[in-house]
Amino acid sequence: MLASVDVAGGVPTIIDTSAQSPVVIGIEQFLLEEPVLKLRVHLGASLFVDVFLNAETGKTSFALIKDGQRIFGVDNTRGWHLHPFANPERHCPRDEMSFASFLWQVEENRARWA
Repeated sequence: MLASVDVAGGVPTIIDTSAQSPVVIGIEQFLLEEPVLKLRVHLGASLFVDVFLNAETGKTSFALIKDGQRIFGVDNTRGWHLHPFANPERHCPRDEMSFASFLWQVEENRARWA
């Protein structure tokens, strides 16, 4: 699970999970400088998952971005919450979510973004 912040272990976990996904076409590393990790997991030309981890603050965020707008996401700013496909501006309280679980949700909802 990657929800608990581990920057050093985060990259291999995200790469392994992404490599097994039928929707991922590539990964772009933006920042890997302790305590912060920023990655972009590409799903299409203007479609990607932004991954943000901060080991110092404990902040974790996964956001599905399409045409520059978040269409689905989860983060732990002020407690874990989901930004659902139906209304990505909404904050729906939830339990901690791993990157693998988030990517599975993206795959399962492909009709909403493909």
